[in-house]
Amino acid sequence: MNYLSMLRNIIVLFFVVPVLFACTEDRKAKVAGSSKDKDAIASHMASLNMQHITEPTAAPDFELATVTGKKVRLSEYRGKAVLLSFWATW
Repeated sequence: MNYLSMLRNIIVLFFVVPVLFACTEDRKAKVAGSSKDKDAIASHMASLNMQHITEPTAAPDFELATVTGKKVRLSEYRGKAVLLSFWATW
């Protein structure tokens, strides 16, 4: 085996081996969804007085005036995506 073919093989291995490692399955990703982690997250949320909401809660219906003065109700947009942006200057 001459020097150039050996050098070529080393270069090919230098690129192929990282690609093979990148294509393998990550075991840490599997462990992240374990019940042990879920329990740890739940206890951390409880220590921060946070609640995990399992059932969706409907927003209360209210009526506001648009910038043109038209009155609109939240219930008119049922089934549609609504973005509410509340802000104030003090």
